[in-house]
Amino acid sequence: MNPQNSAAHRLLATGSWLLATSLRSLLRAPGFTLAAVLTLALGIGANTAIFSVADAILFRPLPYPNSERLVMVWNRLTKLGLNRLSPVASTAEAYRRLDNIFDSTGGIFWFDRVLTGDTGPERVPGMLITHQVFDMLAPKAALGRIFRPEEYLPGADPVAILSPSLFSRRYGSDPSTLGKSIILDNRSYRIVGVMSPAFEFSLRGGSIDVWTPKPDNPENWGNATRMVARLRPGVSLQAAQSALEAVAKHVDETLHPYNGPHGEDAGYRVQVVSFRDQFLGDFRTVTLILLCAVVAVLLIACVNVANLLLVRAVSREKETTVRRALGATSARLAAQWMAESAVLALLGGALGSIAAAWGVKVLVRLSPSALPGVAKISVDTRALAFTFVISFIVCILFGLAPVLASAKMNWGTRGSTRHSRRAASFLITAEVALAVILMISSGLLFKSFARLRNVDPGFNASHLLTMQTQFPATQPVTKIRSRAFYAELQEKLTALPGVVDATIGNLPIRGALLNPGGGDPFMIKGRAYDSGGSIGQFANMTIVGPNYFRTLQIPLRSGRTFAAGDTADAPLVVMVNEALERAFFPQGAVGQQIGVPQPCYDLTHCEYPWETIIGVAADVKTVGLDRAALPQIYIPHAQQPFPNAGVILRTTGDPLALTRQVSAVVRSMIPDMPVFDVRTMEDRISETIGQPRFETAIVGFFAGAALFLAAIGIFGVVAHSTAQRTQEIGIRMALGADGPRVVKTVVFDGLRPVLLGVLIGLGGALATSRIFSTLLFSIKATDPAIFLTSAAVLTVVAIAACLVPARRAIQVDPMIALRSE
Repeated sequence: MNPQNSAAHRLLATGSWLLATSLRSLLRAPGFTLAAVLTLALGIGANTAIFSVADAILFRPLPYPNSERLVMVWNRLTKLGLNRLSPVASTAEAYRRLDNIFDSTGGIFWFDRVLTGDTGPERVPGMLITHQVFDMLAPKAALGRIFRPEEYLPGADPVAILSPSLFSRRYGSDPSTLGKSIILDNRSYRIVGVMSPAFEFSLRGGSIDVWTPKPDNPENWGNATRMVARLRPGVSLQAAQSALEAVAKHVDETLHPYNGPHGEDAGYRVQVVSFRDQFLGDFRTVTLILLCAVVAVLLIACVNVANLLLVRAVSREKETTVRRALGATSARLAAQWMAESAVLALLGGALGSIAAAWGVKVLVRLSPSALPGVAKISVDTRALAFTFVISFIVCILFGLAPVLASAKMNWGTRGSTRHSRRAASFLITAEVALAVILMISSGLLFKSFARLRNVDPGFNASHLLTMQTQFPATQPVTKIRSRAFYAELQEKLTALPGVVDATIGNLPIRGALLNPGGGDPFMIKGRAYDSGGSIGQFANMTIVGPNYFRTLQIPLRSGRTFAAGDTADAPLVVMVNEALERAFFPQGAVGQQIGVPQPCYDLTHCEYPWETIIGVAADVKTVGLDRAALPQIYIPHAQQPFPNAGVILRTTGDPLALTRQVSAVVRSMIPDMPVFDVRTMEDRISETIGQPRFETAIVGFFAGAALFLAAIGIFGVVAHSTAQRTQEIGIRMALGADGPRVVKTVVFDGLRPVLLGVLIGLGGALATSRIFSTLLFSIKATDPAIFLTSAAVLTVVAIAACLVPARRAIQVDPMIALRSE
């Protein structure tokens, strides 16, 4: 027989024997086996679920070919506070000529379109794309086809691809829809395909419902066209950034594409951003924190199982002594313990993978709406492979505990008990330290979230119904028509039963729709424009109706609000907020004159007519509750009407109950006008805190799991230690020791490793506090109240866990305790 085959057979036979022996041994202790498997399933399942999130955000390639080479190109106006500005025709063309950097460049343009038909008008998010974009992204059609090259040419017949969502809700997923025409913005488009559900591409949240081709002509690159590019193989992001910076400098010196109101330097720069950073960069920090938290839970679970195995090893002391006497070696005993650990790890991993599948569904529901669709969170083969690897690591981690402890145990003597206690105490210290860190992290997030929820947005959000409207292409929009339509709409909506007040205007809490660091530049009469000052001379422009401040109940600080006399023929007036007054008019803004830019193609040729400030309103949160109020300029709609506006109603009852009536009023005036994005203001505010809510909920769950596991671990160790000291306790009580003193001794012995763990945990939380500082609002990462409360809670839980076995011990009759050995 081949010696190698013989060795393999012996190894296989030994492995089979160890597995069978381990299974029989574990089945004889069902309570221990169930506790260990459930504990491991919790730790492994949580790790697998969070790995699925981390894999989608940090590791897994995006669902596009050569996704690591795909980038977005943005212009920045650093002195105007604008950081994500689409390149206009002159700059885009200069970038696209860098053939040594890019092997493909294309343009995308988002816009909301009005879809009309038998079921009424509907606003659908759309995207125009140049032919290179689909070449780079390589989408698949679930039905029909993708655009053909000739369909991108100027003058080609209009065609469209629908999303699965639009295809289902509007056309009932009827395949005969292909080849038929739809009306978008009063233009007919032939449907050539339905996009695959797996394809996701959107930069502004939500999804796209309809795609149409865009001819790739330089003159079509307006200031709203985003530039997508693919780097040549071997070209790094840093190399591309350097090359584009050189081009941007030349363009700035020769073409001067961007300037301040009077030609001042706007701080023109360029930025190249990878697709991963573009889509998922905002979620990296929280994902890493979740990974650390879930690993801590897994380690705590491992510590608990290791302690269970130590207890089990000591309880099998007689068995082990007999086996050693019969010739079993330390290696053979260690192999059996590791085999039992492997069985437990595999069972825990199998149950954990089932729990992970359920957990991922919960995570997807809890995840903030801002999480892009490209982050496909699911338990796939990568996650299952991770489960197998983590199960193996877990097996090694907790399986080595009894093996290492046994090396120092003198089996058959009291020394084995002392060594097992020391090992268990060490593990409890580690477990408590990890639990303290998680509890402090959770406490910080809870306190931060509570303060965020209590932030005053600057207006009364209760009983406010909000929606958006959009003029259809069938209705040519002029300033006169827009002014008249919205004035009449406000009157009709105010007359509805249940409506207290109604207005139009840009909605507050606009989140990502606003640039949190900038806005539009404005002039101050009698002063030179300061493009490089410590406070940027720019503000967000908000066009509002006459009842805007009354409807939203925004306090007026000085001056007056807009009145019926502020018409198109009257002198131009504006209102500002307190933030702008503090920054530029510390002596008072009312009566001052500022130049506000009129609508213009880009920032090159804007007009700045002088307008008088008539009032100062209280600051309103516009980007989010966690952001400081931005300088704001309010412009009356009657003087500068906008073609599409938000509608805001204050109601006496449930705001959403009026949705149908409001839509009926709008369509009675213009039948093809869609009403969309209908939500209460409270829902909008809640959406802006979706990410901190998600972070708080998940870390809080892990902290709760850690506290529960730590309490169970402390209880188990103290209970086992107390049981081993039954004879000692019996002797003490026989010699006159009273019950309270025995309880105190047991509790103090149990608390020693706990208090050491608390101290280590406090130090660890202090060392990692910087990581949390970016996630917290209005509190410090070293908040002493949270640190002390977390330490106190875990100490109280530990005392409670120690008291139960201690009280049980003193209830044992001393004579029975003395005869226990």
